[in-house]
Amino acid sequence: MSAPLQAQLPPAFADLEHLVAEWAIEDGHERYLKRVNSTMAELQAFYDQMFPRGREAIDYIDQFDYQLPLPEDAANLRNLVYSLITVAMAVEVWKQPRVKHSATTILTRLS
Repeated sequence: MSAPLQAQLPPAFADLEHLVAEWAIEDGHERYLKRVNSTMAELQAFYDQMFPRGREAIDYIDQFDYQLPLPEDAANLRNLVYSLITVAMAVEVWKQPRVKHSATTILTRLS
């Protein structure tokens, strides 16, 4: 018998656990790459699952002291919210993963 999987999100968000592996991306550049390399169907599916829980997720995260590191499950939830923010404009406004008329523009990191 295998050991039970450790929860990756706070218990109130257990229904979103399946999103963590793909969408709980800590790095902003990596979130951007995920968006522009996803299909609209993938973005819409994530958005449709995450958007209704967005306000509740933010309220949950806001209970923590921002001067201290978040517990891992709350950090994963925060990263899902960050991914939702990254995806929202593509779903709500542009109707495509990239900004319209941006050709092959991509965000890059400054070192």
